[in-house]
Amino acid sequence: MKNSTASGQSGNVLFLILIAVVLFAALSFAVSQSMRTTGGGGISEEAEKINTAYLHQFPSALNQTIMRMRMSEGVEPESLIFAFPGNTDYGTFGTLPQNEVFHPLGGGLSYQKAPDGINDGSDWIFNGDLEISNLGSTSGTNTSSDLLAILPGITEKICRYVNFDLTQVMQTPPSITVAGETNKFTGTFGYAGTINDPAIAGHDTYCYYSTNLGKYVFYKALLER
Repeated sequence: MKNSTASGQSGNVLFLILIAVVLFAALSFAVSQSMRTTGGGGISEEAEKINTAYLHQFPSALNQTIMRMRMSEGVEPESLIFAFPGNTDYGTFGTLPQNEVFHPLGGGLSYQKAPDGINDGSDWIFNGDLEISNLGSTSGTNTSSDLLAILPGITEKICRYVNFDLTQVMQTPPSITVAGETNKFTGTFGYAGTINDPAIAGHDTYCYYSTNLGKYVFYKALLER
């Protein structure tokens, strides 16, 4: 009898433990689903983080590609070509492949259009007519204009996330008024203006609100001058 009773009690304990494990798993699932639907670290927030990662990864790949082209192939900044299939703003793709960032015989990097939801559908702009204050030299002339990758039409939320990653402070993106944001680099550095604000000064990457475009704008300096 003693053995039978002990065995029965042991079985009851194991059964209760099993129920507890099942209930805990169910509770965890319910909390997870609740967070996904309420936005508390859920699907929307994760999507924003993934989009923010793209804004760091693609420009960084561009930066490394340009550095390799300059160091290994001897391509000068003025000779860099940003032509890509389906777009002729920077020349015709394949005309001078060894100097083309997005050609297999040049930089070998594939052009990456911004994912849906990250901006208003605008393409990247490769610009050589603007300088970032306190980045490289700041002279207000074409000799100090930086080579920038600019993506207009960023959502405000992603703009805030980008700047938070850089500063660890969630803040309102600064408003900037500057000409020449949509100018395309085709081999000549010009000067249209300086992107200047205390929050931006010295940053090779940032996001701001453009009063001229009426949009949030992300930039990454591909070449500081």
